[in-house]
Amino acid sequence: MSFSKTAPRLAGSRAEFRTGARRRAVLAVLALSVTLSLLLGVGCRRPSEPLPKLGQVGAFSLLDQDGKPLGSDSLRGKVWVAAFFFSHCPTICPRITRRMRALQIEATEHGAPIQLVSFSVDPENDTPPVLRAYAKKYDADLRNWSFLTGDLQVVKATVVGGFKLALDGKPDPSAENGGIIHGAYLVLVDRDLAIRGYYRTDDEEDMKKILADAGRI
Repeated sequence: MSFSKTAPRLAGSRAEFRTGARRRAVLAVLALSVTLSLLLGVGCRRPSEPLPKLGQVGAFSLLDQDGKPLGSDSLRGKVWVAAFFFSHCPTICPRITRRMRALQIEATEHGAPIQLVSFSVDPENDTPPVLRAYAKKYDADLRNWSFLTGDLQVVKATVVGGFKLALDGKPDPSAENGGIIHGAYLVLVDRDLAIRGYYRTDDEEDMKKILADAGRI
């Protein structure tokens, strides 16, 4: 008799176990469906909003490291990054130029069609031959990287008026900074010469954004 009383309880336990197992299986399937829905939702999310337009680079015409004219007309229709330096700068310019070279290497590895343009803020000393030697020193690939020099007033108008960056002082080899104060940003410019981003060369996170941002314009 004790067995007959125990048996129904065992059968009930087995039924409850099977019901619980089915419930857990259904819940697992539902959880997986929700996870997949979320993943698909992320994949179908709209692209990031366009980068804002922060200004407009005006018309300019300068000379490259080969003494050939290069200016705003040549750069229109291209996505490009601008930098500012002078060849005998003892402080921030080596870092700026190394950042440009690293960006060039990364762009090449990813097949990104980006142009690099380095503006000398001491054009009276940075003649085309000086710029060519400077480019060689940093192993610059001149197929998509130009170093510009030319009339000082054109350079000032472009840097200060166009890019809205600082430029002050005059060459002084005895000064700690070489006598010239200038912006240390890299600047992203779109095909219509609109400024789309400023990136601090002393900020690793900023440097990581440039190529991705260039792909958004």
